[in-house]
Formats: sequence, C-alpha cells, structure tokens
Amino acid sequence: MPRRRNSENRGMPTGWRWRLGRYRYVVPKGQEEFWDGKKEFTLGATLPEAYRTYAGRIARYEGAIQSIGQLIDRYLIEVTPTKSSRTQIDELKYLTRLKGMIGDNSVADFQPHHAYRLRDVLKSQATKSSGEKQANRHMAVLKHCFTKSIEWGLRDNHPMHDGNFKMFPESKTKMRIPTLEEIQESIKPENCVNPMIRAYVKLKLLTGLRRTDLLGLTKRDVTSDCLRVTISKTQKRTERVLEFQMTPELKAVIDQCNAIKPLSPYLFKTRKGEPYLKPDKTAEGFTSIWQRWQNKMPEDKQFAERSIRNWVGDQGDLQTASERLGHASTDTTNKHYRSNVTKVMPLSSNSK
Repeated sequence: MPRRRNSENRGMPTGWRWRLGRYRYVVPKGQEEFWDGKKEFTLGATLPEAYRTYAGRIARYEGAIQSIGQLIDRYLIEVTPTKSSRTQIDELKYLTRLKGMIGDNSVADFQPHHAYRLRDVLKSQATKSSGEKQANRHMAVLKHCFTKSIEWGLRDNHPMHDGNFKMFPESKTKMRIPTLEEIQESIKPENCVNPMIRAYVKLKLLTGLRRTDLLGLTKRDVTSDCLRVTISKTQKRTERVLEFQMTPELKAVIDQCNAIKPLSPYLFKTRKGEPYLKPDKTAEGFTSIWQRWQNKMPEDKQFAERSIRNWVGDQGDLQTASERLGHASTDTTNKHYRSNVTKVMPLSSNSK
C-alpha cells in the first residue's frame, strides 16, 4: 500500500509536493534528462504557474504519459480549467476517484471490456456516488480523457467509442412545468412572505436567466437602458452577453430588489448583504430558502426553480425564445425547452 500523502500535498498530481514555498515535482528515475537533469524540479510559486510549467514539460517528450493516472493529471491541468466552475468541481471528484481505481493501468492497454468492468464496479460500489447514473457521469469524463489521448498522440484508437462501449440507459425524469397562473399565485404575499423570492421569481419570468446568472447580478449590470448579463456558462469561451431592454416592468422588479435591505451591490443578497452565489457557483443558502418555501405548498403545486426557465423557453416564436435564453442555436431551445406536444387536426369523416 502506498504511503499516505501529507495533507498539503493531497489532491495534487502524482509526484508533486509543496516544499519551501514552491510547488515541486519529484522526477521519476530515468526521466531526469527531460527535467534539466534534476531529481526534483521546481514548478512554480503559485498553482496556475505550476500547472503551466508541468503541462509544458510533459508535452515535450514522447513517452511522458504512460499510465491512466498521468493521462488524468494532464486532463485536469489542461482541459478541466476551461470549463465552468461547477463542472470543474464535478470532474475533479470523478477523476480523483477514477485515478484511485485505475490510475496505475496503462493508457495503451485499456480496452472496451475494461471499460465495461469499470462501469459495473462504479454502479455496484456501496457509496453515495454509486448507481447507474453516477457510473455514467464517471465514464463520460473518462471517455473524454481517451478522446484527448488520441489528440495527444498516446493512442491510435478510442476504447470507448460508440459501438465499442455503451453507457447504462437512463430514463429521463419529466420535470413538471407550472402554468403562469400557478407561478403568479405562488408569489402572492399571502403565499410567499419572502420579498427576495417574490422579486427573484418575477425577474426569472421576465428573463428566463439561469440561477447562476440571476444570483450573480449586481447594480453595475443595470443601466437606464438595459439589464446587461454576461452568461456565466460561456465566460471562458464566447463571453455571450444579453442586454434586456429596460421596460417599465423590468425596472419595477429591479427596484423591488434594490429596496430589500440591507444595502448591497448585489440584487439578491443575504441578511449580511453578501451574495448567495459562492465563488464555486454553488448557492446552498438560496436553495434552502427556495425549498422551505416550496414545502409549504401542496405537493401537486410545487415546482423546481429551473422549471421557470423551461416555461420561459416555451413562450413566443422559437428564434426569440432562443435569443432570450442565450442559446447559440435554436436547436438547443427546440430540443430541451419547447413543448413536445404536436397539435394535429383529426381527419374528417367526410374526407374522400
């Protein structure tokens, strides 16, 4: 059994350690020539600097990556940071677990039957991260790791390509979409005593913004002409920006947000004036408030926070709805947000 890593070194790639104010890499025997002849190479004083140095070095020489653990390390360094904060947290969790299970295995030797065996083990393990759905999440990230392995010249074929490997089939849980009348009834003062929730729901009905984008709004995003929102999901790629024209109705809702004490730069804030949205894009405090409010309703009248966005996405013509939701393509809107009900005129009995 390998020696347990010191607390300050846990979570780092294999061979890394923190010593004397620097991140350092203990060079495997026989690879010193690729690390300036050193047995311990200084990577940098900050984690981003260390990641950049390490990624640049391991990409320089053929044979630097042999094990799946090393492949996962490079993926976490180069690919994961380009994704949203929430996705980064999930991928780190999934890949850390996978690294512990198959990290010592060879990248080149991994075959479809190994993937099936791993999938089944992930499903059957007696942990919170077990079951078919969780197994699929783990395997999806591993599949992308092997996609990158081909790009990086580590393999010539994909062991989990369609036809070689299949995920567990998942049945989609149908989310109940409330009617506009139900939503409006739910936020009447007698049914919702929290003014923050009332303002939040009204603003979501007007914009259809995701929770992350709504909770991240500040007074700086509001001008006399518009509400300007940089879609958080695209910040590291296209930086898509939405400008909602400042209609009287939109202005009234924003005024309601600003009237809620205490004074704060955020539209939606805690009693201390702090944002509900954390740096990692989680918002447990807001989620708890929402759930307590929903639990006071009859069970058949309850609805999920994200269902309001789905309602908004099904309003008006497809192009306008897609633009309002900040989608790059109407295909996304049509697939995930539009009603799948097709209205059909029955054939007349007089037809010949």
